[in-house]
Amino acid sequence: MASYVLLATWKKYANKLDSDTTGEQLYQLYIEAAEKIVADYLSYSPPSASYTHTIAGTGRSTIQLKAKPVTALTSVTIDGVSRDVADFSLDDERLTDTTGSVFSRHSTIVVAYTAGFATVPALIQMAVMEIASLLSQQAGENIGVSSTTFDGGNTRSFINYTSFEKYLRPLSSYRVVRL
Repeated sequence: MASYVLLATWKKYANKLDSDTTGEQLYQLYIEAAEKIVADYLSYSPPSASYTHTIAGTGRSTIQLKAKPVTALTSVTIDGVSRDVADFSLDDERLTDTTGSVFSRHSTIVVAYTAGFATVPALIQMAVMEIASLLSQQAGENIGVSSTTFDGGNTRSFINYTSFEKYLRPLSSYRVVRL
């Protein structure tokens, strides 16, 4: 899958020179790693994609899909029987049977759909760029182990771990929260 944060955009964000082409392969790895961190947090990859998921029945009239926002419902099959997609409504990643039927606990539901963003929201792109920048700094040994010397010659070492939570937290409204 192609990155949704362009290398040229990240280079501007991270104050890398346009003429700096020697590190571009490594820079692309930072972007891809940051996109993976964001996708893991959201529980799906943000760019629009087609999905087919098999879901166990819940005993309710609503089931949760694995990506959002759902932009198209292609097909719904319950226990091998195809259903009319017009019988269902969508709310983000939730699929509801509008006929009043429930998804039996022993049923197997196969749902084909399209979800994600045609244009990934700026907030998500900014989080990716910030995390990619932190990964770049960490690789340059700017984050990691540091030490302080106190009076009397004693020293103390500190190990700093990179936490991306501060950059991921603003994305919580985009996240799939499992029921």
